[in-house]
Order: sequence, then C-alpha cells, then structure tokens
Amino acid sequence: MSLLKISDPLNDHQKIPKLVVGIDLGTTNSLVATYDTNYKIYTDSGHDLIPSIVAFSPEHDISVGIGAIKLVDDSEVKTVSSIKRIMGLSYDQIDEVSLPFDYPIIKLNNMPSISIHKKNYSPIDISSLILKHLRNIVEKTENSTLDGAVITVPAYFDDIQRQATKNAAKLAGVNTLRLLNEPTAAALAYGLDSQDQGSFIIYDLGGGTFDVSVLTLDNGVFKVLSTNGDTMLGGDDIDIILSNWLKNKYEFLSDVPLLTLRGIAKIMKESLSTNDSIEHTFNNHILKITRKELDELIMPLITKTIKIVKDAVKASEKNINDINKIVLVGGSTRLLLVRELLHNELNCEVLSNIDPDKVVAYGAAIQASIIAGQNQDDVLLLDVLPLSLGIETYGGLVEKIITRNTPIPITSTKTFTTFKDGQTKLLVHILQGERELVNDCKSLGQFILSSIPPMVSGAARIDVEFQIDVDGLLSVTAIEKNSGVMSSIDVKPSYGLSEVEITKMIEESNSHANSDMAARKLNESKVEAKRVIYALEQALIKDGNELLSDNEVSTIKQSLSELKSSLDKNDPDLINHNIKQTEQISEFYVDRRMNRSINSFIAGKGVDDIL
Repeated sequence: MSLLKISDPLNDHQKIPKLVVGIDLGTTNSLVATYDTNYKIYTDSGHDLIPSIVAFSPEHDISVGIGAIKLVDDSEVKTVSSIKRIMGLSYDQIDEVSLPFDYPIIKLNNMPSISIHKKNYSPIDISSLILKHLRNIVEKTENSTLDGAVITVPAYFDDIQRQATKNAAKLAGVNTLRLLNEPTAAALAYGLDSQDQGSFIIYDLGGGTFDVSVLTLDNGVFKVLSTNGDTMLGGDDIDIILSNWLKNKYEFLSDVPLLTLRGIAKIMKESLSTNDSIEHTFNNHILKITRKELDELIMPLITKTIKIVKDAVKASEKNINDINKIVLVGGSTRLLLVRELLHNELNCEVLSNIDPDKVVAYGAAIQASIIAGQNQDDVLLLDVLPLSLGIETYGGLVEKIITRNTPIPITSTKTFTTFKDGQTKLLVHILQGERELVNDCKSLGQFILSSIPPMVSGAARIDVEFQIDVDGLLSVTAIEKNSGVMSSIDVKPSYGLSEVEITKMIEESNSHANSDMAARKLNESKVEAKRVIYALEQALIKDGNELLSDNEVSTIKQSLSELKSSLDKNDPDLINHNIKQTEQISEFYVDRRMNRSINSFIAGKGVDDIL
C-alpha cells in the first residue's frame, strides 16, 4: 500500500518566507545582513557600519548608531560606546577594562551599572538598545516583523557573557536563533565562497576584542581545533594610544572631549592603511602623523596578537607549516603592520578578499538562512569548549567531565557514588579550569541532589550529565539511578572570565602539572584512607564485639591508629602502605562478616529457595 501526502485545504500552499538575519554585534560597530544566494546589508542612514553607540539626552531621549554619532559634540548629551567590553564582567573586574567614557560606574549586586543623568543602565540595557535599533532598521526596510537572528559573540565569551547577550536580545524583542562564534562565522562565509579545504587561522582584530581560532574545513564540516584571544585588545586600544599621542603632541587638544579625539585618531589611523602619512585639519590646526610613527606606537599590541596566534596553533596540535591560509576579520586588520607581521612571522597566505568588516555578518546571515530552512548548503559547525568543566569530588579534587577543546554541542555523563552510609544528599559543585584541586579552579555554581534513599556507602549510582548547547551554554543534571531522584541547574555564574584569565589558567595548568598531580595523588590516598577508616570503624561499632576477640579488636584498632597518624605526614606512599597493611590485618574480619551474612541469608531455606 502506498502512502499519499495530503495537505490541509485551509492552509496556503505557498511557502511563507521568514525574515531572519545575521547580526554582528560589535564593540565599535554592528552590522545586520541577510543571505539568499546573495548578501544584503541593512544600512543606517546609508551607512553599512552601524556605530555601537547610544546617546542619552538630559530628558533621557535615546539615540543609537548614526543618530548618536551626530550628538557626540553636544555637551548636554552623554554617549556610551564599547559596552561589549564589560558584558558579563563583575564590578570588581571593571578596573581592568579601558573604556572610552568617564561616567560613574556603580555597583549593583556585584554587577556594573553606568550612571547617566541620574539613571542607571546595565551593560545588558545598553546592548538591548543597540539590538532594538538594529531590529527597527530591518523591520522598517522590509516592512515586516523580524522572526529571528543569529547573533555573533567572541569565541572566548563564557557562559555568563553569552547569557547576557541573549538577555539583551530578549529585552530588544529579538528572537535569538543561535549565538555563533565570530571566527566561526567568518570561516562559514569563506567556506561557502571559496570551497577551500585544509587548516586555517581566523585572525579577528575588531574594535574591542581580539579572537583567533585554528580550524579545519573538510567537505563542509568546520571543526574548531583551538581558540585564544584577548577581550581587552582591539582597534579601540589603538585609537586610545593614538589619541594620547596626539594630545601630548598638540596642546590645543587637551580640552577636546575624549570621544571626539578618538574620532580624529580613528580617521587618521584608517587613512594610514593606504598612505604613508596623513594630515588632518581640526579647528584650523593641522595634525600630522606618518605610518612609521603609528607602527612604532602600536607595535607592542600587534606583537601581542602574533604571540596569541602562535599559542593557539600550539594548542591545536598543528604546526605552523600545516596552516594553509590566514583569514582576516575586523576593520583593524586593514592596518598594513598587521598583514606584514602575519606574513613574516607565519609565512603563509593572508586572505582579505571578503570585506573584513562584513565577513562575520555574512557568516551569521548564512547560518540564519540555514536554520530557517532557506539555504540547503550542507554545512556543519563544530565549535570547541575553551576550558575544562567538571565537579568537586571528596577530598577537594576536580573530576573533569568535559575537557577543553572538546567540540560542542556535547553531552557527557560520569557516574559517582556516596561516601558515607545512609547519605541522603549530594552537593554537586560545578567547576571550570585545568587544575587538579578545587581551590585552583573557578566555581560556576552548585546544587543539591536530595531525597537519595539511605544506602551503604558506594551503593548509590549517581549519573551527573553535563550538556552544552550550540550557544555554549551549560546545564547540569544529576540523577540517582536506583530511585530516579533527579535535580538540575542551568549554570549562570555571577561573573565572567576575561581572555587574560582564561589564558592564565591554561598556562598555570601546564606549569603546575607535576605539582598538581602530586597533590592529586596525596588527596586521593587520603580519601581512600578515610574510606577504609570509616568503613572499619562503623563495622566495629556494629558487630566487632560479636565477631572478634579483645586481642583481634586491639590489633585492628592499632592498625587504624597508624593509618590515621600517617594522614598528617602528607606522604602518599606511606599512606597507601598503611592502607594496604590495614586491609591485610582486617581481612579475616571482613571474611567473618561475609560468612555471617551468607549464613543469615540461607538459614531455614532449601536449595530451591536459594537457587
């Protein structure tokens, strides 16, 4: 019998296209694009690059993008830019961040909030205003409601920074189809345009952040092998360095507003991408700088990016010679010094045939089109986890459940058990990092699995599942298999990790590898010793006087005393020796307990009952 597909006659037979876009939510500029065999960039007053700037009048009238730029010189208007730099950071981390405004930043629940005209705005609030502006541009242009967007984020954004981005989109009325790593978005755009195969470096130097990813492309499958970067390094820093240089060289610039001076510096910087020198007129004064002078000013920053690239290649377990090409992303890659150093240091082809300002938005638009079913290109994206994730186990140890550089999305499960008899609760403490001890890793959150049926130690079987979705967001579930008792958490840490902190954690893991393993060995031996001590002491309390003579009890207690004393010596070999000795001395006692249990079980029963 054949089956026929039928349709509801009340439904329209024509396919209704969805309006979905890719959004490159940048530190300095943002872009919105769609893709349907060709790219379409949405413009703000004719500009492709939409400044990520929000302006507030004293009456709290809000302007965004090009409208905000026009108000920069208005002394009564306050403008905020580069807000992406503090997305997901705690108040205590703000001192580390270079920001292009000097408005008061206050502390609310350990999160930063900017005080503007006696009203407080969080980084999420500011970002939502930018996203709402982008949404309005699209809907006005298309005369239609925006159905969803793929929004790009730096590869090293952690869970809270990604969640903050999604929250900002929700406030702006934008349905987030997926968060996509910026380097991966660029690779997606290049992969569909050129159909290249091999290993690539994505070098992304944007306005406020620097990201590098090493990935392979094979038959439409992008696999990210490693990521690295610095969320506090970008074109903004170059503008600030050049602004300070100009202010020191020309005294009349000392009273010029910071944002205005940065605008001048940016114009001069961009001109030096195609010229050896530049003269800029401001307030009837001529400002001069040569490309050589600029290169000397920014050499430390660009050299730093080259080191980060080499570290990423090393982490990917590739050699420099294995890299086919370097893909340039971000407007700051137009600097000639960037291209020269990359070519000289890495000795491979540098690609920039797709506009580096737009390539991330193009990739996001392609991914949005694929998700909406409007693009049938066979593409698979495999991003990676930047740091290992695990839980705390007895003795202050970290048991890794997903290791760093594992492709995501992923689900991974490990089985644990209870330490004490009758234990009815289990604390699941979630940790991030590469070290062996809890104190050396970052706590992400915790929850309690309760109502575990009381059992002897080791009898419970508790599966702890870590699930990371395509946006890089983590959820953890614990379930006791015998009873079905379950508890879970969506991990939302109170603050994020900076790029520098992540790199530092990885470096510390490598440099402390031997000492960490020694510490783990010691802690594991102590945990095993405490398990043996606890089990024997509980047994002696229960039936020691029934099954043992006074001399036998004394012998076992003497061995236990020596084992307890060895715990203070911090010598794992001594502890393990005493564990083995205690187990050998008490072996006859274990046999007696076992025999009594068997005799109790078979007493009064026939062979048929037992079998």
